[in-house]
Amino acid sequence: MRKNPNGDGARRSEKFDRTVANVASMPSTIENELIPQAIEAASEVARLIGAGQVAPRLLHHSQHISVLWPSAETVARIIVCTEEAAAERLSRELAVARHLAAKQAPVVPASRSLPAGPYFRGKFGLTLWQFAAHAPADGDNPAHVASAASALSVIHQSLSDYPGALPSFRTRIDECRILLMDRSSLPALSDADRKFLLATCDRLIRTLDGLPTELVPLHGDAGAHNVLMTSDGARFTDFEDVCLGPREWDLGWLPQIDLALFEPVHRGRLSALSDMRSLCVSVWCFARYDIPDKREAADYHLGYLKGRFG
Repeated sequence: MRKNPNGDGARRSEKFDRTVANVASMPSTIENELIPQAIEAASEVARLIGAGQVAPRLLHHSQHISVLWPSAETVARIIVCTEEAAAERLSRELAVARHLAAKQAPVVPASRSLPAGPYFRGKFGLTLWQFAAHAPADGDNPAHVASAASALSVIHQSLSDYPGALPSFRTRIDECRILLMDRSSLPALSDADRKFLLATCDRLIRTLDGLPTELVPLHGDAGAHNVLMTSDGARFTDFEDVCLGPREWDLGWLPQIDLALFEPVHRGRLSALSDMRSLCVSVWCFARYDIPDKREAADYHLGYLKGRFG
């Protein structure tokens, strides 16, 4: 059993990796009835840019839909645009991915054979990416995690001179706090548990405010859930949450043995940020408590935090 840096065991890390991929970016999970509409939107974009008949094939759906265009070796990544800043967010993701690809960092690159976008059709936003034959990274496989840690280290180095503006990692924390402040936003969360999470959030913010912090460009949602294992090793994907923050915000999913690549690591900051990410996952999952796996994760992380701070 691989331990994470806080000594909480692999189960917490596994739960985090499995759920955060679906909820960390906050847009609504794409419901089943929207899938045909999203695929049709992608087909319209294919016709618009001259990609022809792409015979779309569904690869994945949750918080976003991934649709393979086999003839173009391209993946259309589709989100429901629930925020006014969707165009800025998707454009920033593509700009960061291009910057990293130009440095030959281990990432899945934006499409080179077709204009990558972003495109907007109705309620959907689309970006186009190169297809990479892969297996999903397994967060309980030491070789996969070690390869992903090495890839993340290169990505951090390659992002260090990114010239564009990036949001603060605190943006996501602030969004969670706003949800906790509004009793109507999380109806599945009891008033007592809402108050507990809000108090814990404020406690962790005070802890973070008291620690020295250097803000650097980060992936923002690093974890095995955003890693593809290819013939060339681990490659990261999904840079929607790229941000400025302390490096430890990207490291909480790594076991102690793989932190050596990132030293010096501030253990106090790592612990506080790992707890904050656990809190954010719980809040995001309570926002979608009607979905069984979100419900399980919401309760798990709430229980973990009560064990730590209750």
